[in-house]
Amino acid sequence: MGCDAKTVYYWLKTYHIPTRQRKIISIKRNQLASLYENGLSLKNIGKKLNLTASAVHRKMEIYHLPRRSSWKANTVHMRYDFSGSSLEKAYLIGFRIGDLNVSYNASSIKVKSNTTHVIQVDLLKALFQKYGPIWISTPASNGNIFHCSIALNKTFSFLIPKPDSIPKWILRSKSHFLSFLAGYIDAEGTIRVYANRARLRIGSYDRHILNDIHEWLVSRDIKNSFRLEDRAAQGKRNADFYRVDIMDKHALLTTLDFIIPHLKHKRRSGDARIALQNVLSRI
Repeated sequence: MGCDAKTVYYWLKTYHIPTRQRKIISIKRNQLASLYENGLSLKNIGKKLNLTASAVHRKMEIYHLPRRSSWKANTVHMRYDFSGSSLEKAYLIGFRIGDLNVSYNASSIKVKSNTTHVIQVDLLKALFQKYGPIWISTPASNGNIFHCSIALNKTFSFLIPKPDSIPKWILRSKSHFLSFLAGYIDAEGTIRVYANRARLRIGSYDRHILNDIHEWLVSRDIKNSFRLEDRAAQGKRNADFYRVDIMDKHALLTTLDFIIPHLKHKRRSGDARIALQNVLSRI
């Protein structure tokens, strides 16, 4: 027949059996909160402190530390909050408009992208791996395409909308605009040297985005062209295709000098530096 704790304690006192001294957890509230917020379970925190999970739980109750939801507690791959950097946010919005598919459900933001280039996969890892898990697959039926899927928490909700023009807060700041432009160029741009003449081209179906880029450059006396390159046609294009071109050497010098510090795509950054050398050799 079992005994409750009070009965056991009574017999221990009656027969003068010494009891174990209660263990005091000497961990501060912020230290315990940090371990828990970094994704450690109560059991793993206990292992670090040489305690049981129940002892850690009691300490959390004393400190009034909130527990994770059941979904979050059972999630193998933790998601971490966005850094809060406005420059990073501007870049990611530009890159999202150009190259990412974003959706959401009750628990997370889902980011998807398909590419045939390993460099693009490396860029996605550099941008998002510190924030959440990324899965990359190459189906046997189409092995040359990388299918990338990323899970982020709700601090990335700014990626859900796909605006058809550049947000005003980005246009109002030179640094924000250049970071946005670099993200969009990393997704949709090409920088090449043709017949010993460098050229920067940005082409997409995003008419208003490209027009905003064109007008911002014009407002800084940076010569460029904006045009409809190809109309929608059944079996060819689903929508009209537009292009911004920068070919003038002085305009290229200014633009490349502006965006090179913000580019994150390794090939695009390398091409930009080659183009800059070409421009400098012709001035």
